[in-house]
Amino acid sequence: MSDPETSTDRHTGLWSRQFDPVYDFPTVPVKTKVALCTTPRCGSHFLGHKLHSLGAFGYPLEYLNPGNWEIWDKRAGETPTLDFIKSKRTGPNGVFAVKLHHEHLTDFLVQEPEPLTYNFIHLRRRDLTRQAISFARAEQTGAWISDMPEIAPAYYDWGLIATKMDHISRGNADWQGFLQCLGIQPLELYYEDIVADMSGALARIADYTDVRIDEAVPDAGTFTPERQKRQAQADWLARFEADSRDRLAKGDAIPGVSYPDNIAVLRHRARKVAKRLKARAGL
Repeated sequence: MSDPETSTDRHTGLWSRQFDPVYDFPTVPVKTKVALCTTPRCGSHFLGHKLHSLGAFGYPLEYLNPGNWEIWDKRAGETPTLDFIKSKRTGPNGVFAVKLHHEHLTDFLVQEPEPLTYNFIHLRRRDLTRQAISFARAEQTGAWISDMPEIAPAYYDWGLIATKMDHISRGNADWQGFLQCLGIQPLELYYEDIVADMSGALARIADYTDVRIDEAVPDAGTFTPERQKRQAQADWLARFEADSRDRLAKGDAIPGVSYPDNIAVLRHRARKVAKRLKARAGL
């Protein structure tokens, strides 16, 4: 889920259940820390719950999402909020995991004094268009996970999808820049590969983080979201691609391509004219 503070899942209880003490663990020292580096609708919610049900990675959630942080801050009282979260959501084996969209990174760095002690996993989708369509639809309907009801109709909106694609692209690029400038080699995972081979993906995560999943006790009672499949998204895909081609032919901006505004164009032309005049005058 990406934007709980604007969704009516507050009223259904589906959003608020993540704070329920029933999901707390007995407090143990943190031995291993994991950060899922994500963008909205990349499958991170699905993967986080799979890791939770495995019983070896605590409960990976968007703790730094502002809407979520507000609730955790109230639960924490006088205790530093992230320390309180770790005390409640670190698994019995000492593994604490957190899911971070890039827009949460700055707050994470403020709250976490030792960010470089984390194992970073960069989760992406290969199909950015489908991800952007999923992002747009979830924002329109309020249904961020499979068992949440749609509270508003979804409708095709080229501009909204394009905006979401730009958001996702920047998030992925910013994650790469952050990790590479620090010399961090994250585990690279793709949603499509996880769906195709969940067991293999979990084994790769366990190997990368040096977490023993064979000793974990799976929790069969945890909530596990299903993949959201919408036929309209397939229809929107073809329409979005056709509209993007039409816009490109007209010289309009599309994801990955922007044009300077008229003022910037006029200034550029004025500089070129001034340069030619100076050259002719021998200046």
